[in-house]
Amino acid sequence: MEDKLAYMGVKPHLKNLNFCGFYQLDPNSAKMKRILHTAFMRLIFFLILLYTGQQIIKVYQDRDDLNKVMDTMFLLLTNSDSIYKQIVLWKKANRIEILLNIMKGPIFNQKKPEHQEYLLATARQARLLLRVFNTVALSTCLLWVLYPVILYVQRKPVEFAIWLPFDANLSPQFYFVAFYVWVQTSWLAFSNTTMDVFITFFLTQCKTQLSILRLDLENIVQKSKEEALESRKDLNVVLERRFRIVLLHYDEIIKFSGVIQEVFSGAVLYQFLVSGWIICTTAYRTVNINPMSVEFVSMLMYMCCILTELFIFCFYGNEVTHESEKLIESVYALDWLEIPTEYRRAIIIFMERIKRSINLVAGDLIPLSNSTFVSVLRSSYTFYAFLKNTN
Repeated sequence: MEDKLAYMGVKPHLKNLNFCGFYQLDPNSAKMKRILHTAFMRLIFFLILLYTGQQIIKVYQDRDDLNKVMDTMFLLLTNSDSIYKQIVLWKKANRIEILLNIMKGPIFNQKKPEHQEYLLATARQARLLLRVFNTVALSTCLLWVLYPVILYVQRKPVEFAIWLPFDANLSPQFYFVAFYVWVQTSWLAFSNTTMDVFITFFLTQCKTQLSILRLDLENIVQKSKEEALESRKDLNVVLERRFRIVLLHYDEIIKFSGVIQEVFSGAVLYQFLVSGWIICTTAYRTVNINPMSVEFVSMLMYMCCILTELFIFCFYGNEVTHESEKLIESVYALDWLEIPTEYRRAIIIFMERIKRSINLVAGDLIPLSNSTFVSVLRSSYTFYAFLKNTN
């Protein structure tokens, strides 16, 4: 497995998702182990639905109080987004396995020394992003539960943002509810951030493979000449073999990006739709909080998490498009005078294919680009201003 560098970077994400009950075990695992894990996944899904149902009831109860509704809505929307992604991971597990198998395959892992730098850098970046994102999310949840505990110790009334069939201000009910809320929010935060970075890794890997393809294209003539000299083979034979690998690599990247689009397009679209509301409701709730309080810091960290979720989708989607557009430049950088005439026609045909860049779109509506990120922020601010004026 050590030589499958393209796959190595996603292993920590899969480990987290398996642990949280959000994604199936490896299909090659023992049958009994897979059955038990499936039961565990269903239990986790039930508990998440239970918590979300409590939030919905709470919103209905407080429907006449906008401030209380906002206290619940920002987390309710986040949970609904997490549930959507979880269902996608369940229903489209077979398609996700195709992505994982491509990353395990020989085309994405050609074992060339010049490729290793790209693949190792991608794996390191993915692990770092996962750790930082998980840590910030869990820290935010810890601060959320710390705030009501402080209020309770100060003998002030505490109101949780979920429906409860009893008074949470009495002991020992308060400690039970505080622990329950902390576990639920932390589990969801850890799982949701892992899913976001998991999806993003596929985008990052797509961009990395395009960078490797560009490198191979730009050096195909020089590498072919060196190999022909060392192996004493005909240059045309070596060049043809290397060019066929380039074509196979490009086809695999197109297939890879197509499956990403098919599997995660709807989930990312829903993320965009609810993120605008989440940012708006979070800002609306934060503006009236004491900046020196624990609650304010927790809400600020939560806002950073939501903005990061949006940004990584837009940024890495934009990187894929940008890198695919630069493919044509790499072909122009070839040493055309050294290429035999019979191969120039094939390269020109290849140039026609790569003129169409890879554009990943959320729900066939919203392009994953930096401009989309800015548009979501503008929409959030517009809705926030509307809510503030209405209040």
